[in-house]
Amino acid sequence: MSDEGGGPGTADSGREGVRAKAAAGLLIVPAVLAGLVAGLGALWAAAATSGNRYVALAVAAPALTGLVWWLCRLALRRVAGLQVRRWAPIAVAVVELAVVAVPLAGLLYGGPPNRPIAAGPGTRYWDLPTGSRIAYTRTPAQGERRDTPVILVHGGPGAPDEPSPLAPALAAAGFDVYAYHQVGAGLSSRLSDVRGYTVARHIADLDAVRAAIGADRVVLAGVSWGGQLVATYLAAHPDRVARAVVASPGTIWLPAFPDNRHMTEGGLRDQNRALWDHPRLLLAHVLVEVAGPRVTHALLPDDAVDGDFESLVGEFDMRAGCPGRLLRVPPSGAGFWANAMTGRDMHRVADPRPALRRIAVPVLVLRGSCDYVAPEVAREYADVLPNAVFREIGGSGHDIAHDRPGRYRELVTAFLRGQITP
Repeated sequence: MSDEGGGPGTADSGREGVRAKAAAGLLIVPAVLAGLVAGLGALWAAAATSGNRYVALAVAAPALTGLVWWLCRLALRRVAGLQVRRWAPIAVAVVELAVVAVPLAGLLYGGPPNRPIAAGPGTRYWDLPTGSRIAYTRTPAQGERRDTPVILVHGGPGAPDEPSPLAPALAAAGFDVYAYHQVGAGLSSRLSDVRGYTVARHIADLDAVRAAIGADRVVLAGVSWGGQLVATYLAAHPDRVARAVVASPGTIWLPAFPDNRHMTEGGLRDQNRALWDHPRLLLAHVLVEVAGPRVTHALLPDDAVDGDFESLVGEFDMRAGCPGRLLRVPPSGAGFWANAMTGRDMHRVADPRPALRRIAVPVLVLRGSCDYVAPEVAREYADVLPNAVFREIGGSGHDIAHDRPGRYRELVTAFLRGQITP
């Protein structure tokens, strides 16, 4: 009798073939995962070495596809003993590259463009001994000039305020007024090594600005983070400050307000909502902790994230402390890396409050009643500084200069003239 097509040997061989194919299919999974790990490792190593994301991507792509191709070929031909077409491992490698490349390209490229600040006829530059090239404008005093110039210190970090309503008002009161862009923002230089954006660097730059002006003592007027910078500068160099103004200031020392307690509930909710709409910025913060600042900056350089950062800040509700009265102020010239790395450094600096408690410099503290920063933050300035004057501006949000410009100018000018005293 014929044994054609129906014997147990045929069935066994069929089952063996199915098992071989299943084994090969299962081995493709670790091959794909290994290729992904290799590609990310090559991306990290090339970015760390070259500091250039195009070089990093050019190295990572062949590393990923080459390893996947080799491992798939091994799985399909040698491990499983199958005769497959030559293009099958290549197809698997190309598909994985595409699956990885599409979302990666979306995260690394294609963000909103930034809105640069245009250099005007009055823009000048200082090349400071700290290594920073700082852009500034001077508004000269009118009438009888006072001896002490005013330096305007913007917020962010990395968010220049252009133009400030204080400059013409204070110039009319007899003060020379200097508004400068902090390093990493506006028209000032960016740092190639973003680890250089520290609170200490900003203090050193501010003192170098004072020296460049040629003033033994200055008046400092800081807004938001600028108020925090004024406080830390005051703790380091109290003899170089005649008077100071801090409007909507950030925390004197961030670790004193853990778990985001420096924010109002409405402000925290509003800013978290806005942040989740910018995955590129979330990726940058995660990568800084995982891969380090140098690699992250290579993959997400300034021009890739500054526009996102501006968009994020432009979505913040400056009156989040008073629900239903939305105020948004679109920024320009913002610098993400100055913001991210200085903010990271804020958790590491020494507490300046013990030094500030011994300082007799008069300080005006301003807070809008609708500020998204918790009222305890501004109140702490008044509690810590012996010669502080606290004023709350009713109905104003975080950006007092744009929200209540007339009241803002009136209070600051009166304080600097000595008409408001502790």
